[in-house]
Amino acid sequence: MDELRDRRDSQTSPAPVLDQRKLRQAMSRLASQHADIVSVLNVGESRTGSKIEALRIAAGEIEQGRPAILIVANLDGPLLHTSAIALGHAQSLVENYGTDERITELIDRATVYVIPRCNPDAAEGYFASPRREIRATGHGVDDDRDGRSGEDDPEDINGDGIVGQMRIPDPDGTWIEDPTDARALIEAEVTKGQRGRWKLVREGRDHDGDGEASEDPRLDAWVNRNFASDWQEHTKHAGLFPTDEPEVRGLCEFVLSRKDIQLVVVYGEPHNMGGKLESVKDDAPASDRIPAAGLRKSDAEYLEELGTLYRKLTDNEAASTSDRAGTFQTWCYDHRGLLCVEIAPWAIPLDTKAPEKAEQEDPDETTTLDSTDDAPDAGEKTDAKPSDDALRLKWIDAEGENESWRHLGWTPFEHPELGPVEIGGFAPFGQTDPPESLRAELAAKELEFLLQLGEKLAQVAIEGATAKPLGGGLLEVEATIENSGFLPLLTTWGKRTRSTRPALVVLRLPKGAELLAGQRRTLLSDLAGSGGHEKLRWLVRGANAAAIGIHVETDHAGATRAIPEVQR
Repeated sequence: MDELRDRRDSQTSPAPVLDQRKLRQAMSRLASQHADIVSVLNVGESRTGSKIEALRIAAGEIEQGRPAILIVANLDGPLLHTSAIALGHAQSLVENYGTDERITELIDRATVYVIPRCNPDAAEGYFASPRREIRATGHGVDDDRDGRSGEDDPEDINGDGIVGQMRIPDPDGTWIEDPTDARALIEAEVTKGQRGRWKLVREGRDHDGDGEASEDPRLDAWVNRNFASDWQEHTKHAGLFPTDEPEVRGLCEFVLSRKDIQLVVVYGEPHNMGGKLESVKDDAPASDRIPAAGLRKSDAEYLEELGTLYRKLTDNEAASTSDRAGTFQTWCYDHRGLLCVEIAPWAIPLDTKAPEKAEQEDPDETTTLDSTDDAPDAGEKTDAKPSDDALRLKWIDAEGENESWRHLGWTPFEHPELGPVEIGGFAPFGQTDPPESLRAELAAKELEFLLQLGEKLAQVAIEGATAKPLGGGLLEVEATIENSGFLPLLTTWGKRTRSTRPALVVLRLPKGAELLAGQRRTLLSDLAGSGGHEKLRWLVRGANAAAIGIHVETDHAGATRAIPEVQR
């Protein structure tokens, strides 16, 4: 923990949230100032032509088999703080290379690819005016089936510079106030006698006069729903066809062309470091879909172990989430057999206590904030369990003025088409942006976890290489090929799909020698983590042991060679 504290203290100014131009400038500057270990690689372009780039960080010669970690951030447009974390990792690795022992060891042994922003078009909503969260950047569809597309895009109609939410009084609405905090809304449960009173939509107009506002945005497809694995056809966020979004094509081609990638770390959504993961048996057959839903059990166990380490290091107790249809993370596993560490670094805590009231406060004088409804006020006791939004509001209240921007309050407004409505709710980025006071510590914890991941990469080694003379010019050659890392050489799914090349063991003999038993070239797939091994034996005639070579080659877990030691 002392190392983590030192790392946090040395990173008092984590990378800021940058717009696309400044982000690319920062990446270029890092590469030019540290050209010996950093280079900028092209990944692709967004739909508007904005370049997506990666930093490759590696020291020394890039040899065959050198393992690589791929860090991907900001696939989901509103999560710009993940770009700052990824860029901060790159800066820390580069600037501390040669002085920090663990960073130096990682960069000497492995390659780290960092793609800080995969969705630049959506990210620009953070800096645009009015301010709004943007997830969709691809083709729009006719959401309301009226023969027109994109006529009711969310917009700022009250002129406050923010595209918030609208709650619209409607007897057909499905939302009611949370009885523990009227600022929060929950879905009405008709089986419990609850009757909805609000519709909840994004702030905007009803330009087509159908009585609905913001129901037909200009764009619908999400980058991180357009990947080919479990692609959800005929859903508006999935896009016209898999990899239709240019960002998706570029990222797929980047990963497919780099066989050195052993592990993928994604900052954003979903999250799989929170405990038990959905999985199926290693030998589960394909049934309704290919592959069967969920990770293979042994692959899930590796990620669950990493999750235990992650929670211990970061105190991030967010639960694992499962909505992975059409995501990059699912594609990496299904199509490349890669383990993917999915990290949602921060969200508003849900376990905070409500701020204590001053002793002199009169409960009878308390009123419900920003609401004209008849829900219980702040001083009224209720047995109802607070919703997640109510718990988020408790945290905002407890944090005081610095974080009050996160919720806009509900303000009456006369809508041009719909009449009386209320505009407010959670502000754009209010539920996802970490507080400034936490960013240095958050970045330091994530960097520490990354370094520990680097220490757990699969690494092939040769143990016990011997040559035993049997007489008559015969040698019995033995060697144990071992995986000295925590992670497996190949995932269970990678072995089944053959999407990752196994280790290749080659026995090299001098001219004139003869191989009598054993294979000159052997492929090894079953090298589990934490010492998984396989013993190979050969019978050779007419060779000096010193002239025999045992070579092990991989695409992503190192390469090594040995000369067998004569066993007397």
